Amino acid sequence: MEYILQVKNLLKMYDKTETVLKNVSVNFVRGTFTTIVGPSGSGKSTLLNIISGLLTPTDGEVIFKGIDITKYNNEKLAFYRRHNVSHIFQEYNLLDDLTVKENILLGMDDKSQRKYLDDLMKDLGIIEFQDKFPSQLSGGEQQRVSIARAMIKKPELIFCDEATGALDEKNSKKVVSLLCEIQKKYKTTVIFITHNQEIAKTSERIITMKNSTISSDYFNNNRIDAQDMKW
Repeated sequence: MEYILQVKNLLKMYDKTETVLKNVSVNFVRGTFTTIVGPSGSGKSTLLNIISGLLTPTDGEVIFKGIDITKYNNEKLAFYRRHNVSHIFQEYNLLDDLTVKENILLGMDDKSQRKYLDDLMKDLGIIEFQDKFPSQLSGGEQQRVSIARAMIKKPELIFCDEATGALDEKNSKKVVSLLCEIQKKYKTTVIFITHNQEIAKTSERIITMKNSTISSDYFNNNRIDAQDMKW
């Protein structure tokens, strides 16, 4: 079992009075799909933002491939975010004046990655939309474009923060199913934050947060297919 990310005793405070994370320790296995669930204010997004390099903790360590990224300077942290991780958010964040293909290529960090662009668009069912603009697509189609943009640089980690929050049931199932397929095919490590327990059932591991810390953590032996989710 190889850990791609190790989190040790994370603490995050604001104004020395508000504790958002307290003593959070957790390891993530390379190439797995993990969901983090919990009520609003439980610390899910704060944890995600820290381990993805968007936020600095008050204390603790985030070890990526043997190196503590909390000790990185701004330049090294920017390199980590640019070359090793990608984000998929509830908002699609596509540029209206660029085509689907052009939006995807914004995520590229190496020209050689163009070689598998068509394969990626085929996997996500959007190759026929490549010359269209975001306004010509449905919400589910736009989210698939944002997944392709996140995947184009072949990141080792993908962080999803309520990535299906703006979608209806049908498109949510499609997006989660595609994420699972992409994760398996490309051996990417996916960490997916959601409040939806049905989405969590599709993952290999479910972490529950409550009151700024982890309240449960277990591997899901009864993983279901995304298309079998019941809302």
